Amino acid sequence: MIKKILVPLDGSKNSSNALTKAIYLAKKCDASITALYVLRVAYDNPSLLYVPQTQNELKKVERFLDTAKKQVSKNSVGFKKKTLFGHEAKQIVDFAQKQKFDLIVMGARGHGGIKQMILGSVSNTVVHSSKIPVLIVK
Repeated sequence: MIKKILVPLDGSKNSSNALTKAIYLAKKCDASITALYVLRVAYDNPSLLYVPQTQNELKKVERFLDTAKKQVSKNSVGFKKKTLFGHEAKQIVDFAQKQKFDLIVMGARGHGGIKQMILGSVSNTVVHSSKIPVLIVK
């Protein structure tokens, strides 16, 4: 039974498509959605969290997550949001497992650097590392 859906977002079109599919599934299963945004920016150096560039990035993330919240809420689906720092795939897998999500729904490719042939590096790593089912949306 699917009651908790994790949707990693990065601002890309594919992650927005994943959110749309997750909303559809959540409505069918009477599930809630948690949107997760992972910023790598302060991963190696936590003091970078306080520089203006990072603060500006955090403001963009909040606006993006607020837009996602509006999209989910207008479909009468429960919504939570979370921002984490670190390696994207590791944070997604760890968060999903710790919070006991039933499903991860994510885009095939996002804003990652080098694109792989079929999946983006983050989605590829999540698929191969997660013990939780993963739905990849193109």
